[in-house]
Amino acid sequence: MGDSVISDLLIGVPALLGSLCFLVAAVSMNRARDALTRINMLSVATGLGMMLFIVAAYVDDLTGGFRWSGLIMALVAFGATVVVTSVASITLARAAYRADPRLDPRTAYDDLSGVE
Repeated sequence: MGDSVISDLLIGVPALLGSLCFLVAAVSMNRARDALTRINMLSVATGLGMMLFIVAAYVDDLTGGFRWSGLIMALVAFGATVVVTSVASITLARAAYRADPRLDPRTAYDDLSGVE
């Protein structure tokens, strides 16, 4: 196999897996019965899917040769993704919970209200 095929695989596979994360999350969110479950599924997709996209972008950047600035940008993007997806998920979940949504009857325990 040539270098081009290997680099295409190293770029394409993480990008496709990231896309698959978002697709699975979208289908799962459509099937979820309450807002809190939907937000929980979205947070996993954004966290893992975006990390895979960052890996694909970094490998694409490596095809032009190694640069320290590219590595630093990838590491900053990883850190920012962790922070932003965590804070966004918590903020969305709190807003949805405070709106007093109807929870799915299969929800066994509500940690925030303390009701079993």
